[in-house]
Amino acid sequence: RLMYPRGEEAAAGAAGAAGITYALSTLSGCRLEDVAAASKGPLWYQLYLVGGRDCALSVIERAKAAGFSALIVTIDTPVAGMRERDLRNGVKELLSDNFGSKLPFVSQLLIKPSWLARFLADGGLMKFQNVVSPGKGPMLYADVTAALEDSAVTWDDLRWIQRAWGGPIVIKGIHTGDDARRAVDVGAKALVVSNHGGRQLDSVAPTLRILPEVVASVGDRIEVLLDGGIRRGSDIVKALCLGARAVMAGRAYAYGLGAAGGAGVARAIEILRSDLVRTLKLLGCASIAELDRSYVDMPADWPGK
Repeated sequence: RLMYPRGEEAAAGAAGAAGITYALSTLSGCRLEDVAAASKGPLWYQLYLVGGRDCALSVIERAKAAGFSALIVTIDTPVAGMRERDLRNGVKELLSDNFGSKLPFVSQLLIKPSWLARFLADGGLMKFQNVVSPGKGPMLYADVTAALEDSAVTWDDLRWIQRAWGGPIVIKGIHTGDDARRAVDVGAKALVVSNHGGRQLDSVAPTLRILPEVVASVGDRIEVLLDGGIRRGSDIVKALCLGARAVMAGRAYAYGLGAAGGAGVARAIEILRSDLVRTLKLLGCASIAELDRSYVDMPADWPGK
């Protein structure tokens, strides 16, 4: 919703129309029920434990009732990363209750009058409607950093989450073969090789470099997805060649959302799809089933090679 009014609903609708899965974060500005109503496609819910266990149990029940088919548990965000761009852009000051601290950044808002008008018409600074603590109401945007530091997920947490959910669980944020095998041991149906878009830890390995080690460590015992760095259809092809079952794309569709709402998301999806098809044709492949490692030139020292 920072990018476009009712942004999650617009994105979910475009994904459903394209026949692909939409994953909704706990930390979204739209109610999960409204997002489910906006999409005709499959939906997954990405769970953060912000707000505590009781809050998580409540939203798990809501997600089940709304028809979400899988639960993504994110394990790579024990604290918020040092996002220096946010510091430069004054995010902390803009989220504070002190109007004086906002003054140095007013000019940045005024040069985008149409965005500002839409933002205010959509309710202004959003609350997290899917993080509702008993007696407190929805979590405020300014509280999320502190809440993340109190919501680290452990392997033991996955047991009660699995009991509460009762459906397929996807573990997101896997970086090593050892953790991939542990995801198999706890009964996850899929895992996501992800470095959180490179926004958490400086110098963390690119997900495409981690992928071969993870795939080699689990074989066909669990589905492996890749997240991070998907900007072109050729990026999707590389991941599939190295053993990913599918990819997740965030930033690519977010650009489209900011530019033109749901229509922009639909265009971003079409760009990825057409580039994927073009890449397959240029490789001489009739379908993605023909892809394998022979199409990717990997350095000799890559893990899992």
